Amino acid sequence: MPLNKHPSALVKRFEEPFIFETPYQGKVESIPVLEVGYEAWGNPNHPCILVVHALSGNTHCTDPEQPDDDSLSWWSAMVGPGKPVDTKRFYVVCINMLGGCGGSSGPASLNPDTGEPYGLHFPIVTVSDMVHSQRKLLDALGVKRLHAVIGGSMGGFQALAWPIEYPDFVERAIMVGSSGYSNQFMIMTNRVQIDAIQRDANYKEGRYYGGPSPDAGVSIARMIGFTTFISPIMMEKKFAKYHASAREPYIDGQFHQQYMHEAENYLRHVADPFTKDFDANSMIYLLQTWSHFDLAVKYGSLARAMERVKAKMMVISATGDNLFPSYLSEDIVKAMQVNGKPVWHELIEEEYGHDFFLIPDIIRQKIAPPLREFLNR
Repeated sequence: MPLNKHPSALVKRFEEPFIFETPYQGKVESIPVLEVGYEAWGNPNHPCILVVHALSGNTHCTDPEQPDDDSLSWWSAMVGPGKPVDTKRFYVVCINMLGGCGGSSGPASLNPDTGEPYGLHFPIVTVSDMVHSQRKLLDALGVKRLHAVIGGSMGGFQALAWPIEYPDFVERAIMVGSSGYSNQFMIMTNRVQIDAIQRDANYKEGRYYGGPSPDAGVSIARMIGFTTFISPIMMEKKFAKYHASAREPYIDGQFHQQYMHEAENYLRHVADPFTKDFDANSMIYLLQTWSHFDLAVKYGSLARAMERVKAKMMVISATGDNLFPSYLSEDIVKAMQVNGKPVWHELIEEEYGHDFFLIPDIIRQKIAPPLREFLNR
């Protein structure tokens, strides 16, 4: 079964029902046992910073053995000894989001009542559900208050929801390349990814466990996602075009990889391995969670949602982010300002695209300096 659980991840098991926010046919939804995957670094007596990951991330945001090796963890330039989120100064916890497949309960988890994976019988997951499951873990770890919560992209949804759900628990919230709601472009691209998975013949309405997985659908979905993570300008700079071949690319009834453009090869290179690491149903659930995230709908307006916030807030966006354009960050800033709440908007001149917050050089040069200052305020 494909899993995104890092070997270093720990799993805390709560032997009690976990209730979800969204009912089904008028009835409250719950699971009898909640599992939460996480990793933690630093001294538990130090102020705590919670790191929440994006759609396909896991708990391994830093590697304690080789913290400067960018290939071993997904946020090595951000988290670790001497980094902006300094594991020498802070107790740092990174939690796998509920509904995922990196140690926390999700569709691929076994239902203790049946002994089979939940599949599509797993309850609908909201960002608030994710935050509530994370609070249970932090309580179990003895964390009394968060010095900060930080996340990028979908992790930013969670970082923003934290001071709304638990206003007295969070001192600072940092959203990087994120927003307070999903815009129509996100909803449409997420829908195409979901359809790519569900129309794979192996998907079988989510009942593929024990048989062939819908790898083709997951791979196509991931390729669609990657086209939104890099800006068009960066694509032109990053990839070369191949038009010079004198031979026809169509041979023996199929196109051959060596005749593809570099960009096409890149998409396959990043997407095909993903099918071995991520559960298809988890992908669908998390994309649905993403598409339905809208604080304005939930609270009546974004400004009303921000009324609850007591934390200092930092919003980081980039000019070249096509997936989460900077106007989405500006909406959060305006909603905070309407309520007289402290907020810092750091707009970075950067053309890389949405994944700017994962690029080590961008982190070190453009994100780290203001972030360090904010964490020390």
